[in-house]
Amino acid sequence: MGINKLNAPAPKPVVLSINQDAGINPGRSKGAAVHLNSMREAFSKLGAECIGIDEPDDTRLAEALAATVDQGPVDVIYERYALGKSVTSRFADANGIPLVLEVNAPLADEQRRWRGGSNEADDLRHDAFTMGNACRIVAVSSDVARYSLQRGATPELIEVFPNGIDSERFNLSAREDSVRHLLIPEGRFVIGFHGRLRPWHGFDMLVKVSIGLLQRGSDIHLLVVGEGDFDELEQLPESRYTRVKWQPHKEIPRYVAACDTLPLTYQADMPCYFSPLKLTEAMACGVVPLVPALGDLPDAVKHLETGLVYKAGDRNQLEKQLQSLIANRDFLETLGRKAAKEASRNTWISIAGHVLEAAAECNRAVSQGT
Repeated sequence: MGINKLNAPAPKPVVLSINQDAGINPGRSKGAAVHLNSMREAFSKLGAECIGIDEPDDTRLAEALAATVDQGPVDVIYERYALGKSVTSRFADANGIPLVLEVNAPLADEQRRWRGGSNEADDLRHDAFTMGNACRIVAVSSDVARYSLQRGATPELIEVFPNGIDSERFNLSAREDSVRHLLIPEGRFVIGFHGRLRPWHGFDMLVKVSIGLLQRGSDIHLLVVGEGDFDELEQLPESRYTRVKWQPHKEIPRYVAACDTLPLTYQADMPCYFSPLKLTEAMACGVVPLVPALGDLPDAVKHLETGLVYKAGDRNQLEKQLQSLIANRDFLETLGRKAAKEASRNTWISIAGHVLEAAAECNRAVSQGT
């Protein structure tokens, strides 16, 4: 008896996920690796076959791309932008495969500011080809979208999608499983920090704000989960802070949910082009965010609705905002619930779904000759 083709299941879309950044190992716990893995998992959850290739070497990457396509058709290549890399884009162009480019940071600007030593003319030439050849650009912020435009992207093909969350892990139920009762004396208001300490985090300001609250008689506790020296903690009484080493990402919800608030203290003189993964994850767990008025942060956090926004660098204003939350726990809980609802809309699944739709649209346009 023959097979009824009308009832045969549709073939799985095949996604090639490309990462050429040698500093982003999918086996690590840093935010970039979480992002990379989360998108790959999201494609798979949506029913796609996702093939990950992590290869910084151009020659070996070209060989891996060719070998993969030899095994069967590829519906879309989803590439994490790497400075001055165009091998994937040229391969996609030569083989008629839609390329969706994920841009997470203005890497040329970062190179000039923090690293130096690159060949800017060559980098721009490669970036212009890659950006110009993408059928879509997925930028994590409006500043990154502007950067993409400067590097050769087509304006109408750029879309902004802030970093998402895994809503199965990061949600209000995480509060029931939090480590708060294990780490924090009962009754204290918990201020949180988590992540790998960087110069732009302004951690010294967070500690000074905590000292100010203690001096005003507020019963607060600082919970620090992450990697770094955190030397400023020595300014606080030992009984008023808890430091926890870097945790696997799957454990982070239990620690984030132990906090009442997550203040971001990015410095006013630093560029704010990123989409903090820690912000959306904390909000999803009902933790109230306090963010400076920098970049897209006031859009991510609606003042007095899903959190609080303060003038960047204004320590006194941030301290007063925290005091208002300490004094009004009902308001704190209301903001937390609204923050969780807002964050739940922005998932890796929704971003991956949009990528697949964009690729399908690109394929239709090619088949129709438009």
